[in-house]
Amino acid sequence: MLVIIKKYTTSFLLSIGLICLITLPTHSTDQIPELGDPYSQSLPLKQEDIIGISTYRRLQKYGYINNDPLIISYINYLGNSLSRSTMDITRKYQFFVVQSDQINAFAVPGGYIGLNIGLILLSENEAQLAGVVAHEIAHIKLRHSAEMIANASMSNIPMWVGIIAGIFAGNAQASMAALKAGIGLSAQRNVNLIRSNEIEADDYGVEIMYKSNYDLSEMASFFDKMENSTGEISRNLEYLSTHPMYENRIANIQNRSSVQIKPMKNSTDDYIYVKNILHVSLISDISKNIKLLTNSDKYSLHKLALLYYKRSDYKNAYDTILPIYKLNSNNLYISIAYANILIGLDRIDEALNVLNKVKNIYPLNSVISFAIAEILIENNLNLNYAERLLEPLKLHYNLNPNYLRISSKLYMLKNSDFKAAISRANYYQLLDDVNMSLEVLDNTIRSNTINIEQKRILEAKKLNIICSNPRPLEPIFGEKTCN
Repeated sequence: MLVIIKKYTTSFLLSIGLICLITLPTHSTDQIPELGDPYSQSLPLKQEDIIGISTYRRLQKYGYINNDPLIISYINYLGNSLSRSTMDITRKYQFFVVQSDQINAFAVPGGYIGLNIGLILLSENEAQLAGVVAHEIAHIKLRHSAEMIANASMSNIPMWVGIIAGIFAGNAQASMAALKAGIGLSAQRNVNLIRSNEIEADDYGVEIMYKSNYDLSEMASFFDKMENSTGEISRNLEYLSTHPMYENRIANIQNRSSVQIKPMKNSTDDYIYVKNILHVSLISDISKNIKLLTNSDKYSLHKLALLYYKRSDYKNAYDTILPIYKLNSNNLYISIAYANILIGLDRIDEALNVLNKVKNIYPLNSVISFAIAEILIENNLNLNYAERLLEPLKLHYNLNPNYLRISSKLYMLKNSDFKAAISRANYYQLLDDVNMSLEVLDNTIRSNTINIEQKRILEAKKLNIICSNPRPLEPIFGEKTCN
């Protein structure tokens, strides 16, 4: 699935409602085409970045993105391991999981790739999931969004309106509906282009899979599974409306996989534990799912403990997780689950001991550092150590609202109004609330708790926020003050 958003003129929108016309500046240096890229003028990379971060922020605002550090770490490790084979130095890819049982995936300009929980759960192994990720990476790398912009006509306007108005409208339902309906309309009006792009993404995705040492046959198997889906799967399957499947496409992938002779990896432990976490996050009937779990292997017991934990039944959660923790105390997923259960039992010191033990095994693991820091901050313990843990994670977690929230709390506890203001401003900006972000900065600037140099930095940050928030359906905030 390919999501495309473009900047529109507000005056035009006001005159005809939400019927938009694509407008492209004629004097920007950003429009100088890259060698070999015929679409740079239609959609410059800088514009792609604006589209990507704007869409991501809006999805964060409405709570669509799963911000569990374990999930973020896994999906970005998988995605980045695949994207490295593209040798794409023009962009940094950002992979995220959408909190939805719908079976879908989509690529947004700027390198943002979303995977619905429903699709991840439908996959049977990591290679199948990697096949979808590789396909979406291919859409980004091949600049299919720019190609569609270049081929846009007046007949495409309803599609752009649907996508933009939905994503940037004031309600969450419209946002996700637009991602589906807009692209569905695109498939109807641009059948040949869509078909061509999907075949290209298949071919390049196969190449990415091969270079990353994944079994190509699993890519074909998963696409075939979705193509022939029935019943409950079919009702939740949005992927086919956005990625029209044809038998020859699947056959082509199968043919290419038949010549793959070196041994390939299909799955990892991480994949299984991540599926457990995601499945539990969607479950509403906890008791029913507890009864369905009859196996006693470590994966099943990990999932069972998560179910008890979600029900706040910490005693049963503890009794379930303890035996497998004793045998797998170096396992990241089991250790974090165990620590969270101990916190539920108000055994904070024991939880910290569990996490510090696994940190000694994986000293550079960001998930562990964040988990320890969060416990310390929430309980107002050893704040200096918490700060030392958080500081190196700044770049890694700059798109995680939980990190920004906990950082803000840390600095408020330490009476550092300057640093707290920066974290809070970043937090609100990430949630697409620019006004609140600016209010935080203004209030801190007007206070007497910061020095002149800090005020200067916050003023500069305020201007940067104003000037870096161009939006598709309204003029750039403060455009008269920005270069």
